[in-house]
Amino acid sequence: MVFVISVTVYSVRVHAAVVEEQPMPQVPITCLLIDKASIVIKRFEEPPYGQANVGHQIGVGARNVLSIRAWEDLGESDTSQLWKATLEFAPITADMPLGSVKHVPVLRSYFTYGGLFWLNGGGYVWGENTIRQVDLIRTKTGLEAVINGPITATAALSRATTRTTGVWRCNVIRRKVTQLDLWEGKPGTKFESFHPAKTLRPVDHL
Repeated sequence: MVFVISVTVYSVRVHAAVVEEQPMPQVPITCLLIDKASIVIKRFEEPPYGQANVGHQIGVGARNVLSIRAWEDLGESDTSQLWKATLEFAPITADMPLGSVKHVPVLRSYFTYGGLFWLNGGGYVWGENTIRQVDLIRTKTGLEAVINGPITATAALSRATTRTTGVWRCNVIRRKVTQLDLWEGKPGTKFESFHPAKTLRPVDHL
């Protein structure tokens, strides 16, 4: 069974302010669908990374969670960038005929974009509950996720409103909660929570 997931994003209207546009990933995007799961939030601030990983940790629950991750290594330690979006919605139990569409409300969503080595100084944007609907479409070719921007967030330092524009697409892989690593959503906030496993050069850990 194959689906396309289309995510509808609702932006926040800002008056008398400049809204900064942020780039969407130009690199492969990973999407993991975790059954019997829930977003875990233990603290609203997690030193030294503030809110950067808040809403992106996944534990056992009664819902479905979509873990969306992208990583761009531009060749220098201080230019690596990351994107994380984590969505929680009710389980999809009904069978879907080929080509059918199901509009699924997103119950909770979180978004982070920033530079890996600037996170602990507030160099990131963070958004909560700006992605509110997932459209599921069954196709012949695979399970694909589609996010229609913009995604609205707030800059940690300046508190300015930002929008990440563009259409996100990725193939969806099913995972269990117990199979997740820190980058994908395993609970805990460490340096490893902000990059895929085995992606950094030795100098990056200095």
